[in-house]
Amino acid sequence: MKANFKPLGLAAAVAAASAGFAGVANAQATYTSAGLGDLAIVPYYTVVGDFVTGVHITNTSDQTQVVKLRLRRATDSMDALDFNLVLSPQDVWTGYLSGGDGEDITFTTTDNSCSVPEAEEGGVFTMPGVYREGADEGYIEVIGMGAPASESQVIAVAAKHTSEGVPLDCDAVRSNFFADAWNSSSSTDQTSATPELNGTNTYVDAGDVLKVSFFIRDAQAGLEAGNDAVHLAGFLDYPTITNQEFGIFSGDTTGFDFPDLNGGSPADTPRGVYEDIRAELGAAAVVNDWSANADLGVGTDWVVTVPGQYTMLDLPQYLLSLVDEEEECTPVDCDFRDIPLTASYYVYDREEATIADAPGELVVSPSIPGEVPTSLLPNEVNVIEWGTGPVLDTANPITVTTPEGSDYGWASLSVEPAAAKTQQICNWMPSASGIVTSCAPVVNASAPVVGFVAWERNFPSNQAANYGRIINHSYVTSSAD
Repeated sequence: MKANFKPLGLAAAVAAASAGFAGVANAQATYTSAGLGDLAIVPYYTVVGDFVTGVHITNTSDQTQVVKLRLRRATDSMDALDFNLVLSPQDVWTGYLSGGDGEDITFTTTDNSCSVPEAEEGGVFTMPGVYREGADEGYIEVIGMGAPASESQVIAVAAKHTSEGVPLDCDAVRSNFFADAWNSSSSTDQTSATPELNGTNTYVDAGDVLKVSFFIRDAQAGLEAGNDAVHLAGFLDYPTITNQEFGIFSGDTTGFDFPDLNGGSPADTPRGVYEDIRAELGAAAVVNDWSANADLGVGTDWVVTVPGQYTMLDLPQYLLSLVDEEEECTPVDCDFRDIPLTASYYVYDREEATIADAPGELVVSPSIPGEVPTSLLPNEVNVIEWGTGPVLDTANPITVTTPEGSDYGWASLSVEPAAAKTQQICNWMPSASGIVTSCAPVVNASAPVVGFVAWERNFPSNQAANYGRIINHSYVTSSAD
């Protein structure tokens, strides 16, 4: 049997500068667990040009884990591709994204771990066409959906690798994820041609046991860089098993759309978790290095990702506006996202620690008193190019004017949610009349932000010598920092 894919206002930089960034820290620190969690966010993937993106997911526990892997496209975080993995204890799953530039985008794996659905021939998962446009770049969610209550449960027995290095029965594992096998977010029925692998599975909270890392590679240019994902611990404290056969547009609130960054299935699990993510990942400013040293072939791109913005859309209206030119989706009736963010750039070279606040004061070069460049960050995933040439070759670059005469330094990027909107979080909820959308104003005003700077050292005469690295951003969490 084989389950189907779905067819389908904080402006803090001035205050932070005057405080000397004493409060700058990793805004995720209290929500991470030393690089492990039940939620991991890969801030950026790309298949633009010759780029591929690889992902490694490790189950560090003694329990079998059901994991949701989902790609969100850069422009509006629509679910471009998702599938489930069932990882036995201490199991690792690896795969890589490739394609793009108008061709199919595929997630390819040589891994034997059970997936839901089964991969196509050659270990390929092909992105459906529904949200394919604009999905050459985006970000990735990895969510721990739950663990069998014991390793004697039939799904755990079927998923465990034998002495031959392959799971005992992945077809039996996949049988749990048909709609008619789903009993609740904590119970599924498994069927198999092997009688001892038939039975009901019950699930518990996944625990903070996932370790996720990623790499971005352009073999043609000789560039590779990677890092850990952003790990969040304690994201969910309940199982969120859903079917992988139907979704919300089939009228099913227990299907593949969930869990998401706002919680599990609205049919039988709590929602509203996105407020916790906003509280933990909310940032008023992003801090990192930049370099545009053409003489040494050095360039830098900043990735600034605002995860979970899809939870702030009245999605049926939004999607209708994408396909029906006569429909209009406005911030008043359907779009309550933080984006576009207003970004204010405070750019420094490597020699100066502060800037003047007003004309008439002594100033340090290269700042111009009272002049702060701004721009809009329009998407869920934004790539800012600082160098004389691109590093990530993004399709929609945002450029920054660097100080005249300076080739490198650091910057504070103040980010403020769209002032013209009332930010709200929306939920699909079952009702007697079908499925309705209910939206409520946010509690935490700061937009959640994750990302990194990608460095490249480029040798035009010897691309084999090129190299790169990725450095996580630091964050200012409020104007008081």
